[in-house]
Amino acid sequence: MIDDTFKPYLIEINTNPDITTSTLVCGRVIPTMIENALRISIDPLFPPPQNWPYTKYSLIPDNIIESNKFELIFDEIT
Repeated sequence: MIDDTFKPYLIEINTNPDITTSTLVCGRVIPTMIENALRISIDPLFPPPQNWPYTKYSLIPDNIIESNKFELIFDEIT
């Protein structure tokens, strides 16, 4: 990332920068990471349709933010 004074920040370093699940650890971590990323980024933009069956609302977690393990490190104020 680069801030408003053009100072660069290193965000992360990966020895293997992909999302394959070829190891036991990656098989547990990667699917959960993808699920959490989608729940906090995509789900709020696309809520369930108005005619969605009431029985399916139990599939939506009560508090998406508390159930993930991401940490917000940048929040741009527009």
